[in-house]
This record gives sequence, C-alpha cells and structure tokens, in this order.
Amino acid sequence: MDLKSFLNKFVIKPKINVEGQNNKIEISEKAYLRKVKINIFGNNNSVTISDRVYLHNTRIDIGFSDCPINNCRVFIGRKTSTNGLYICLGESDSEVSIGEECMISFDVEMSCTDTHSITDLNGNLLNKGEFIHIGSRVWICKNTTILKNTEIKDDCVVAQNSIVTKCFETSNCVIAGNPAKIVKEGIKWSAQRPEKAGQK
Repeated sequence: MDLKSFLNKFVIKPKINVEGQNNKIEISEKAYLRKVKINIFGNNNSVTISDRVYLHNTRIDIGFSDCPINNCRVFIGRKTSTNGLYICLGESDSEVSIGEECMISFDVEMSCTDTHSITDLNGNLLNKGEFIHIGSRVWICKNTTILKNTEIKDDCVVAQNSIVTKCFETSNCVIAGNPAKIVKEGIKWSAQRPEKAGQK
C-alpha cells in the first residue's frame, strides 16, 4: 500500500459549525484530517488549510456562541502537521497564521485572545488580541502555549512546557521557558530521529 492510500484510510471529514455570513473555509483536497473540529461564530471570517497538511486532534474556534466576531483569519501552510492543537480567536480583526512544514506536538494551544478584558482606569482596553504569526519549519513541542500578539520566525524550536508571550525576531533558535526566551541560537532541526542524525 502506498503512502497516499495509507493516509486516506485515516481521513475523516472535519466537524464544522458555522453561524454567520460570508464565512469561508478552504481545505485542500490533499490535506489529511482526523478528529478536526472547526467552529465559526460571526461574519467575514476564513480558515485555510493548505496542501499536504496533516491535522490530528485539532480544534479551531473563531468567536463564541455568546460573542460572535468578524474579519478573522486562520491560515495553515503546506506540509504542516499537528497532533493535538487548539486555536482560539475571540476578538474581531485578529489572525493566526502558521507557515509551511511546521511540526506541532500534543497539547499545544494558540490563544489570540484573553477572552476577558483588562482596561486602564479610563476604560481603555489594554489586552487586545491581534495576531499570532508562526514562521515556516517551526517545531512546537508538547504542552506549549502561544499567546496573543506573538511571532516566531522560521526554523525555530519552541521547547516543551513553554509559554510564548512576545515577538521573537531571531530565526534558527531554541525558545524555552515561562515566559519564553531565546536559550540557544544558530540551530537547525529535523524530524529525523536523533539516533540517525549525522548518518549518511
């Protein structure tokens, strides 16, 4: 059995719930989905899942039944794989983008909102969620949280149990801790097992 036939055995149509107007969900015919849920509440929102993306045990929430939101975007680039990802957008005009060839492990949450408000004493909102930008070839290890208004550049590793709270402008680095910081630069990573690394 070839790889495509094998993967097709596991493809299950996602559970999709959309309430609102002018929402768009685009899923490539070459994407592989298993245990995927997509919920949209609001108007003019979009979800794009690119070629050869493998999503397992993944949930995407845009808005809530008691709080519809508008003009939001989720984009997942080609050849990215997930194995337990939750994406949450709770504010209008926000987005989550994930680049190509990313590897996302178990129990990873990307929350582009705090879901509740913090204001100054004059009522001005202090904690607006606007974006999460993940570059290409990023490995996000298990039990990691990516919070609002953050960016991770290409070819980075986010270590297990990290909480990302800001933008990182450096590529090819290891990001770790709570709050996460750069702990090593000048690295490359591979899905190859360590036992085989360096072998030709």
